[in-house]
Amino acid sequence: MKGAAGVIAAGSAFAVAAVGGLLIGIALDHARHTEYFAVSGLFAGIALGGYAAFRLLVQTNIS
Repeated sequence: MKGAAGVIAAGSAFAVAAVGGLLIGIALDHARHTEYFAVSGLFAGIALGGYAAFRLLVQTNIS
């Protein structure tokens, strides 16, 4: 991927991971009747999404 397509892919990967982590956390909160899995899931999604976006951006600049 080159140019804007790589940036869009990286942003999409970040957003999907962050929202996915939040949704998984919310589901765990409902299942276990707690209040902290949503925040933990969000932060885990941000971390994984940041890593995925970084890798995609590095691949875009190398290619």
